[in-house]
Amino acid sequence: MPIYDRFAKHYQSGPYTQFTRRVISEVFPRWLELLDFQPQTLLDLACGSGEFALAQAEVGLQVTGLDQSARFLALGQAEAKARGLKLSWVQGDMTRFDLGQEFDCVTSWFDSLNYLLHVEELAAAFKQVAAHLAPGGCFLFDMNTIYGITVQWQRFPYYLQQETADYIEFAENTCDYENSIATMRLIMFERDGKAWRHFEESHRERGYAIDDILFLLGAAGLTTLHVTGDPRLMSPLGSQDGRVWIAARKGA
Repeated sequence: MPIYDRFAKHYQSGPYTQFTRRVISEVFPRWLELLDFQPQTLLDLACGSGEFALAQAEVGLQVTGLDQSARFLALGQAEAKARGLKLSWVQGDMTRFDLGQEFDCVTSWFDSLNYLLHVEELAAAFKQVAAHLAPGGCFLFDMNTIYGITVQWQRFPYYLQQETADYIEFAENTCDYENSIATMRLIMFERDGKAWRHFEESHRERGYAIDDILFLLGAAGLTTLHVTGDPRLMSPLGSQDGRVWIAARKGA
């Protein structure tokens, strides 16, 4: 089963959207303030159901959301219609896409780039970002660190993630330590009348060395502006930070 297939409709009701709400209310405004940056156009890569993209359209930005999941995009389109918002939605792979336009800002949140399991894929994604950024435009994103993947995730090998009258979701974490690749196996049960249906998805993420990420950004023609473990405080990235936040810019 493709990832975010059966799971897509349950994503919004789970704890996952807390992260996006934090990005909307705290992280993105902080980046804009710090960079003295007021974009008019925005491309959100791996936009999911579009919560961040919708929020930016609501405050007047021209927004395009790109995601592999048709189910996620359908959720975003339905919500945009319900709220009277106009966005562009594109189904595509963030390592190879051509939208035929440039954007003031490109974003990718919630460790979406960690889903790229090969360094060549991450390099390709960064090159696509650079190709779609206007001169002087900014790329803002976060990724799970190697510590986050191999240590923090593995502290919780098996746990109950969601439980309602009609849906139960368990998560199981395992790790390929040699390659810094973690697998989260989602085990889902949906009520169907008096019966329960069982579905599973496996989500794999790779942790990358910070120096490698910065090298690939530079190779794509992007200049790193900030690297932090907490964009609200702009604290230096620590050895035990599970997530890194990075701002990069395309030359004018």
